[in-house]
Amino acid sequence: MRKFSFIITMLLAIVVFGQKTSISKKRTLDKKKLELKHTTLGVGVGITRSVIFLSRNVREFNDATGFNVGIVYGGNKLVRFALELHQYAPVNIEPTWYNINAKTYEANIQLLARFKNGNSIIYPITGISVNHFKGYFTGKEDFQNLADKYPVNSEVSSFWIGTNFGLGYEHQIGPLKAVLQYKMRVGVQDVVGKVNIMDVCYSFGLRYDFKALTPKAVYRVITRNYKARYDVN
Repeated sequence: MRKFSFIITMLLAIVVFGQKTSISKKRTLDKKKLELKHTTLGVGVGITRSVIFLSRNVREFNDATGFNVGIVYGGNKLVRFALELHQYAPVNIEPTWYNINAKTYEANIQLLARFKNGNSIIYPITGISVNHFKGYFTGKEDFQNLADKYPVNSEVSSFWIGTNFGLGYEHQIGPLKAVLQYKMRVGVQDVVGKVNIMDVCYSFGLRYDFKALTPKAVYRVITRNYKARYDVN
């Protein structure tokens, strides 16, 4: 009887200890969850103005205007990453090009320098862009000899990859950030094949920042959930 009582007592002790251990693990996981580091995920919209394809734009004061949307990630320290889309309204470069539609996709790195007031940031920009240019080519006043590459009186669609260089400034206004950017896009010219400034772009917009997990924190959440699900030590 004493032996049986001893066994029952040991089993109860194991169950109670297991429950306490489980609760302790859960509390530890909850505590780790609260300690996960966060960074910034910002979403912004704005207006943009660009010469869209400098080597083809033979007229002055003939820039295209459009809108841009973008997201930024990071920024707690020195570096922030940004993705942007610029979509321009149709424009004519008479008499050579008509009904031009252009858009640009960008991936940039921003190096942040903060002002003492804590509300303003200035940052150099560098990155890459994929640029799409589509329009009707007449061949008239073709100073760049583009007819050597494109058929006259035809719809032309082309892509070119550029390297971005620029400068940005942002200032906090309540919950929003006012953002001003200037960028040059360097690429290879049509026909002649020389590297040159292909585009100059100005943009202004507003951005709202959310809290987001850092990459390390995301990794910790995934591995923790995996271990909890499959009971991996």
